[in-house]
Amino acid sequence: MFRLPKKVIDDIQKYDEKLKQFLSGKINSTFFRGVRVPWGFYSQRGGKLLMSRLRIPAGILTPSQLKAIGIAAKNFADGKLHITTRQDIQIHNVPFENSIKIIDYLKDFNISPRGGGGNTVRNITCCYLSGICSKEKTEVYKMVWGLTEYLLSLEESLNLPRKFKIAFSGCEKDCAFTGVNDVGVIALDDGKFKVLCGGGMGAKSAVGKVLCENIDQDEVYYVIKSVFNVYNKYGDRKNRHHNRLRFLIEDIGWEKFYDLYKKELDNIRGNEYIPIRYENDVNVLPELPDAGLIGCSEDETYNLFIKHNTAKQKQKGYYYAEIRIPVGEISSEELLKLCEIEGFVPTLIFRTTQRQNIVLTNIPYDKMFYVYEKIKSIFSDFLYPETVLDIVSCKAATTCNLGICNAIDLAKNIIEELNSKLDTTVIEKLKDVKININGCPNACGQHPIGTISFSGLARRVYNRSVPFYKIYLGGKIDGENTKLAQEKGILPARVIPKFISELVLTLQGSLNIEYLTFNIEQLIKKYSYVPSYEEDKNYYIDFGKTEEFSFAGLSQGECGAGVIDMIEADLESAKQSLIKSKEKNLEITDIKDALIYSARALLVVKGVDPKSEEETIFGFIDKFINTGICNPEFKNLNEIYQNIVSNKITKEQAYEYTQKFYQEVKKIYSLMDSNFNFVARFKEIISTEDKRQKHPKTLTYDLRGTPCPINYVKIKLKLEELNIGDVLEVYLDDGEPIKNVPKSLINDGQEILKIEQVKNFFKVLIKRKV
Repeated sequence: MFRLPKKVIDDIQKYDEKLKQFLSGKINSTFFRGVRVPWGFYSQRGGKLLMSRLRIPAGILTPSQLKAIGIAAKNFADGKLHITTRQDIQIHNVPFENSIKIIDYLKDFNISPRGGGGNTVRNITCCYLSGICSKEKTEVYKMVWGLTEYLLSLEESLNLPRKFKIAFSGCEKDCAFTGVNDVGVIALDDGKFKVLCGGGMGAKSAVGKVLCENIDQDEVYYVIKSVFNVYNKYGDRKNRHHNRLRFLIEDIGWEKFYDLYKKELDNIRGNEYIPIRYENDVNVLPELPDAGLIGCSEDETYNLFIKHNTAKQKQKGYYYAEIRIPVGEISSEELLKLCEIEGFVPTLIFRTTQRQNIVLTNIPYDKMFYVYEKIKSIFSDFLYPETVLDIVSCKAATTCNLGICNAIDLAKNIIEELNSKLDTTVIEKLKDVKININGCPNACGQHPIGTISFSGLARRVYNRSVPFYKIYLGGKIDGENTKLAQEKGILPARVIPKFISELVLTLQGSLNIEYLTFNIEQLIKKYSYVPSYEEDKNYYIDFGKTEEFSFAGLSQGECGAGVIDMIEADLESAKQSLIKSKEKNLEITDIKDALIYSARALLVVKGVDPKSEEETIFGFIDKFINTGICNPEFKNLNEIYQNIVSNKITKEQAYEYTQKFYQEVKKIYSLMDSNFNFVARFKEIISTEDKRQKHPKTLTYDLRGTPCPINYVKIKLKLEELNIGDVLEVYLDDGEPIKNVPKSLINDGQEILKIEQVKNFFKVLIKRKV
């Protein structure tokens, strides 16, 4: 099974420290957001509780792991969970103080929310039947596990320009939707692979292009790392709305991007080794007769279950059963009861799907009726997965800060409407119709690839807000030939269930898009009327709500939270401290706080995490004043700080100086480029001692006993003191330091001249190239 990398486990202590600082009021909520979001903790609507997004690589879980998730949701939240379209599982309604308890408890089961949000490599998905599907060319779930372990061990995977999504499909049927990921990998015949690049859903959805094909399995990892490095180096980090990989490709053009990729690939091939651990097959099972499933004349529901929910695995005598989990909503109690099946089926393995369902695999043919009986005792609505009734929905306005409309309750109403109108025969005919719903224009519910899909918006009618949805048609998954759904019009939310019911009943098994387009356009006209509030107030109330529709609770999204958030949080705190000081007759404590917030704001970019006010002041002097980035009129920053602390300066002088310093830091920030580089507008300030020692031809730096990633950051800072072409000799410990640091430096564009082992440590010669 997948194993959590040591780096993830080691970083837990850092999260715990920041959480304690936040809870004690030492850091504010905006700054802490930059810490918690890359750990997969999002603020829910209202800001009082969190959602924890647990990454499930390849969507595969043992019963003990699924049980642990259920226990965590029950003990540390209120037991409400949600399965996502990227095969993650979210725990909702988590108190802030319990976030560390979830991390700490689940680490023992190799489960973590690390990288579940922010500017990170997100959960790597694959075909939910990988390893048991007879059509699969290569068992890609093993590749997903190995690649996830490798990428989560890299510091840069947690501080990208924006999120980075990867998917693996075991054949060209493309069950993992590779064409709409930043990088998609498709297994071909004879152990070869095709890699797509530049796809994605959301703002300006795009389908990925073929980057390379007919490559070997080991080459896949080098291709992905090369794309990753190019994006990390050239992606726009400041513009949150234009910083996905597809936007970089759009801005520089495919040819330029391909040239950068090829150069990076050549560099990695020549200088780097990517260690991928291959796990043993989780589907090595005792042999059974090649027997079929037998129906039951006394239980018609079981017969429907066999027909629509089960299928043979490639392992003889074994079957899987897919449970439709309506809109991915499930409770801890249901999860825990589901895990009890292991007592009767010891070979059981669970999987999550892109349509938010749970699959039970490795079920012996003679145990299926027991499994069915158990499922029926837990769930009331579980038949017909992967059909028109299997509607995908994001969490939307129920908990999401960006959600405009309540997509989940709309989906439930559509399911109820379809259940009342469709019989089994019609459902079978409509098995290829996929309905996807989003509560806003973002694509967590994957509306760009739905056969019929919706995204929430609002319109003013008779001077009142009304929930509406855009309607899309024609999405179809097919690798690089994927077709994105096209917008066809808008309708008020209240009419969508009847609109869908009438639309699908006209299909009768036909998915001819021209025919469907004509019908959809006619029905949009039919259902577009919105009565006045006095005539029918239900139009002005969203599904699942009793109050009138409004934007209450809508706030900034947190998906891109990271370094920028930390910078802007400190700048805003500095501004507020200056305002407070003025309101309180130039309160000196507020002025001092403004000075510290201003000095700290940009240090995160330089890898400095000061533990005291003094470290903050000296850190800014070293990184920004001495290097010519900051105006030298502030070279007396420490003197002014000391005078403020000891009351040796008037309040008016302190305020004037701090106000100017705050404005200077804001100017420096405004000049920072998209890769966090600063403009040196002034001459460097170097002491006489520094002039003699700053640029030796070769400098030795002993970092034995210094752990990762501190050693890497220290080397980066030391290299900044050298001229281009100078050499730094570094002493590194065996293990993680020698394994990770040289690779990270190569990724930065530096040259490793030599690595030599000396007893129990290594000497590394580094030539500064950039």
